[in-house]
Amino acid sequence: MSQTSHNQAICCTSSEQLIIDDNGGLRSSRFEDIYYTAGQGAEECEHVFLQGNNLQQRWQDRFTTGDGDDANTSIQNKISSTNDTFVIAETGFGTGLNFLACWDLWRKVHSKQDSNQAPKTLYFYTTELYPLTRAALEKSIAHYNPYPTLAKVLLSQYPDPIGGEYLLSFDSDTRHPVKLIVLLGDATECLSRLEYYPADHTIQNDNSTGSKLIVDAWLLDGYAPAKNPIMWQDALFTLIARHSADGTTVASFSVARQVCDQLRANSFVVKKTKGFKRKRDMLMAHFDSQLITEKTDPIANNRKRSRKNFSLSPCYYRYSSLALFTDKPRSALVIGAGIAGCTIAYKLAQRGWQVSLIDAEKTVAGAASGNARAVLYARTAQQRSHLADFHEAAFHYATRFYKTVTASNLTHGLNGMLKLDEQLSDEMLALNPEAYSRQNINAEQATELSGIATHHNGIHYPESGWIDPLAICQALTDHPNIRFYGETTITSLQHHESSWTAECNSGMTTNNNHSNNRSADIAIIATGQLSHQFEKTAWLPLRSMRGQTTTLPATSASSALKMAVCQRGYITPADNGSHSIGATYAIKDDNTTVLDTDHQINIDNVLIMLSEHSPWQQTLEKQRVDNLEGRVGFRCVAPDYLPIVGPIPAAEKFRQQFACLKKDAKQTPSQLAILEDGLYVSTGYGSHGYTTAPLASEILLAQIEGSPMPIGDKLRQSIAPARFLVRQLIRGT
Repeated sequence: MSQTSHNQAICCTSSEQLIIDDNGGLRSSRFEDIYYTAGQGAEECEHVFLQGNNLQQRWQDRFTTGDGDDANTSIQNKISSTNDTFVIAETGFGTGLNFLACWDLWRKVHSKQDSNQAPKTLYFYTTELYPLTRAALEKSIAHYNPYPTLAKVLLSQYPDPIGGEYLLSFDSDTRHPVKLIVLLGDATECLSRLEYYPADHTIQNDNSTGSKLIVDAWLLDGYAPAKNPIMWQDALFTLIARHSADGTTVASFSVARQVCDQLRANSFVVKKTKGFKRKRDMLMAHFDSQLITEKTDPIANNRKRSRKNFSLSPCYYRYSSLALFTDKPRSALVIGAGIAGCTIAYKLAQRGWQVSLIDAEKTVAGAASGNARAVLYARTAQQRSHLADFHEAAFHYATRFYKTVTASNLTHGLNGMLKLDEQLSDEMLALNPEAYSRQNINAEQATELSGIATHHNGIHYPESGWIDPLAICQALTDHPNIRFYGETTITSLQHHESSWTAECNSGMTTNNNHSNNRSADIAIIATGQLSHQFEKTAWLPLRSMRGQTTTLPATSASSALKMAVCQRGYITPADNGSHSIGATYAIKDDNTTVLDTDHQINIDNVLIMLSEHSPWQQTLEKQRVDNLEGRVGFRCVAPDYLPIVGPIPAAEKFRQQFACLKKDAKQTPSQLAILEDGLYVSTGYGSHGYTTAPLASEILLAQIEGSPMPIGDKLRQSIAPARFLVRQLIRGT
């Protein structure tokens, strides 16, 4: 599928397009078809999809008894080589009923799980071309709600369908969490985003443990082929087979001839069985690798791939460290205690890792991440792109993530944000007429919402706002599995057999037993613009961008500000008698001194936001800058303004492996990238680290542990360090 197709705007299904017919059925006006049998959706889902895939028995056998002989666990090229995950993929999310039914059964099966067993995670990938707006989902739930508790939680996390991909993480129950990965767009195009490395396996890396995501159970839903023929195209079944292995099952309400024939043509054994209620038949199938022929073999087909459908995914191959599969406790070095380091340390600690968090500053968030306030910056791109989709997914995830970090109220500032002098496009509003996460407002509405007079129109983001960076980072690292070593400089980072050792010069530390060296199974470099100071990361194209914030004393007029406001800069509401405003941008400037000129720039940017009728304007115009406090930090920026997150490729070997791209960039490489075993990076967040680091760290955690990717793999590739080596080869630079 082309990049243009991938970036098409999302067309939503509004509440007006959901019709309750005379029989009490919920019907789509677009397809003139029902979502499920009236009043019996849960029973129908259980019969067709849960029983059709034998989920309850499989989960009991595989997890409750810890059965390690499941067919899928022996597949060498499965992404997760452990027995603690189960992967479901669905075509057609619709009202979310199938997901809720699977989630409900998952909870029931695992409610009796032995507390000594490792946590079990359900990954549920779903596709949808016409996603419901939240208002439409609310209407659906109000009409029929067999899972009221779970539906309420789903609704609280349900995204505005603006970008192409979202991660909804339901992990309040840490024993059996559920991750819902929503892929928006045509089903075939969405499934093409799943992790897959089309390379010749005969020359694959010796230490590889995965080359594609394997789905354990498929739910082929969506409207009937006669109503929605575009979904049931031949390419869909090719992708289903690509992500299947012995043990993979399929269930569908449809027994249309084309469905049965396509499954058989792609190495599935198909049978018809009794349908739900008055429906005569339904379909059940399972994948049989012995039926693979040269025609259906994905490896053979890769060698014949047309230039039009080439893939560079082998350049982005990832595998987890072999050290993870030993019986000893897992350990990690996290170098850098800004928001990037703190979020990945937190996620590793939650998974039982022993984390050594090292930083040159005395406290966490001591460098660029330590401003007085941080705004969760939301934005709406005019056109979809990898940058836009990643930022959209990250913003949605961050607004939920921070509220789960600690029981204390660290997120009271997430009460909204105004972005002045911008408006949502007419096209976006037409495609999503019930958007809840952003609304156009006029100057009068902006004044009312913010509490200060302005003459600008804008966009209101009710889920955004501000947070306290230091408090957040302290909360993230307040975990028994994390040990922080402050005022510690790393002089070298070396790999010895299966571990990484950091040689350190330390002044003091928050821990008593401290040695000059720290060793662990893996190392994660998260030191901002200094991330290329190490030998293995020296090739990263990082830029440093100086920024200065200003602490502005509150006045009676300014104290009326209710929420964060952004335009050229930002200002946060008064807290402890002051506002935080900023921040300046300066490239190739390493001056660490707080400058009066930059204070004035920040004040001028606030004045631009204000109306001439604002009682605060005259006071602010007379504000002296020589007695103001501020802070200087250095943002780390990549050339494409996306973070750099993932395993570090072995750069010289990489250039040799993929030298063919210099001559022909439109071919699928036959090898899989060689990586620096157990070495990762998380950097390049610019001024949006608090918005994007939580999702990026979730993606990084999956790469470290070798678990299924919690987002589409194309987005993962867009932030991978290897992207720069690929571009250099293609451009011949």
